[in-house]
Amino acid sequence: MKNDRLAFVDLEMTGLDPFRHEIIEIGIILAKQKQGEDGRRTLELISEHNIQLIPLYIEHADPKGLEVNKYHSRDWSLAVPQKDGLSHAAELLDGTVFVAQNVALDWAFLHYAGDKVGINFDKLVHYHKLDLASMAFGKLYHDPKLFKFSLREMTEYFHVVNQDAHTALADARATFEVCKKLLAQ
Repeated sequence: MKNDRLAFVDLEMTGLDPFRHEIIEIGIILAKQKQGEDGRRTLELISEHNIQLIPLYIEHADPKGLEVNKYHSRDWSLAVPQKDGLSHAAELLDGTVFVAQNVALDWAFLHYAGDKVGINFDKLVHYHKLDLASMAFGKLYHDPKLFKFSLREMTEYFHVVNQDAHTALADARATFEVCKKLLAQ
């Protein structure tokens, strides 16, 4: 696992129920571990990817969810059909270790959406999944400045700027940067 590429992933969805709501955006930061001059291992950025997906059932969306991810105020002219976007994500995620701020939620959405279009993400992605919130909780449990271990709270704690929170690529970048700082402690 130490030599595998890491995929820092964030999804934006039309709500929080993977059986009712859809993925509308996938942000992926691909990274690898490298050894620094001081002998310590660090994470190095390989590439960044943003995939916008056309929802099939926008009428099932949770209005609050669309408000949080700024759906109505953003440009979706580059959005692609669900199957095309998920296929592109599958190509990028093949052979990686999946890392997310809320890995259970993002993985549930990706897994279910993949099943609907014939993509088995379980066969593509390493069976280990890394949850940033759990990693931070384990390392920083006793720090009184952290309470929820949310991405917003951790970006503030580690002084990571998240320019456009609740957009997939910005949140994937923030997850990557927080992870680097957490591992450096």
